[in-house]
This record gives sequence, structure tokens and C-alpha cells, in this order.
Amino acid sequence: MLQNNPELKSQIDQLWNKFWAGGISNPIDAIGQITYLLFMKRLDELDMEQQSAAQFTGDRYTSKFDGVWVPPEHRDKSKKDQKPFEVDKTTLRWSAFKRMQAETMLTRADQSIPIP
Repeated sequence: MLQNNPELKSQIDQLWNKFWAGGISNPIDAIGQITYLLFMKRLDELDMEQQSAAQFTGDRYTSKFDGVWVPPEHRDKSKKDQKPFEVDKTTLRWSAFKRMQAETMLTRADQSIPIP
């Protein structure tokens, strides 16, 4: 597949170099990160398509990225105590995620955010 698509091969090589420079030298870890990023990108694309379709037809649609997300370890706390741990779900969209600074992006990815 990569032999027939030099552009894709080049992009994967660039990504691998970024992982290597960032300290991820284990190929299994890199594959996991690439898979996670592809999943987040596709999830965002599907949600955007569903929003557009709902707008076109006049149907009601609630985005997977509406509201806030609270890490599981803080969900048993009161709403007031959960507040400092809340993450605006719109920041979890691929379109927002890809524009984040590396440190912020790693924080979001490390939280292993589940599908809303």
C-alpha cells in the first residue's frame, strides 16, 4: 500500500520522525499513537457530517462534543468539586486538537478520553 502512495509514505515517515524526536522510539507505541490520532480525526469528521445532515434536514442532533467531560476518577464528587477537572468537549475535536501546543495535546491524550 505504501509503495503505491509515496505521499502517504512520506507523511508517515515525517510522523515517525516527530515521535522519535519526542522520545517515542518503540514502534508499538508509535502505532498506538497514530491509531489514536486517526480515530479522533474520523470521529470528528463523522460528527461534523451528522451535524451538517441534521441542519440540512432540520432534524435535531446533539454532537458528541457538546458539553463538558469529567475524568472518571472525579465523577463521584459533587458538581462543585468536579468543576476544576471539567474539560470542554469542543476542545477534544480533531479540528481543535490538531492546533494545540504539544504539551496541551499530550495532556488531553494522556487522559485517555473515552467516546462521549
